[in-house]
Amino acid sequence: MSTLQGVNSVDIAINILNFIAQNGGIARAADISKGCEISKSRLHKYLVSLCRTQMLYQDIQTSRYGLGRNILLLSSFIEADNSHIDIINNSLINFRDEQNVSTGVASRLGKTVSLVKYNRSFKNVDIDYLPNTPLPLEKSAAGIIYCAFDKQIKQTLFSSQELDTVIQQGYAIRYTPTEGIPGAQSIACPVFNNQGELIAAAITMGFIDKTDMEALASALIKQVKTIVI
Repeated sequence: MSTLQGVNSVDIAINILNFIAQNGGIARAADISKGCEISKSRLHKYLVSLCRTQMLYQDIQTSRYGLGRNILLLSSFIEADNSHIDIINNSLINFRDEQNVSTGVASRLGKTVSLVKYNRSFKNVDIDYLPNTPLPLEKSAAGIIYCAFDKQIKQTLFSSQELDTVIQQGYAIRYTPTEGIPGAQSIACPVFNNQGELIAAAITMGFIDKTDMEALASALIKQVKTIVI
């Protein structure tokens, strides 16, 4: 252990961020308080500061705290060990061009799944995302893919039957629109490396007609199969 004197409040703030990251990127204040062994009143001051600096954000509906855009922006400066994300994304750009649908790549950092690449369609009206947007496990197609295929994510959000269905069909669909984007859906499928390890989720999203969902999911799977990592 280092004997150098540091700033205790910085240690506590980082501990809070680590706790949230290790719990899927979003957590309740009560759980953070218990997990970080800090009183709720003292924790509140840290949460206010972390939200003010956009290291965290608070979900208006659930009051839970998630990793903010600034911490995700900082993580984007870490160089990847390889270019597999770019390889996947280049293939999805081709898919975007062929199908005229928005595409993206989701990747996991710790226990947080984020949209690390986004390719907007050429439609006049579509969805826009900021770089490294965190994706909630329970409300995104990519989140379902990671719950189904990534053994490092321990979750109780879905039943084993639901996850088995996703594994068998090879894709996940989020039919329920995200709040604030009426009509927006998403489809995701896993991308594996040569060792059979999940390395990303390929996504297409936007204002998709429900009758086109299954065909688009099949086309996305076919596109992903052309990717060699």
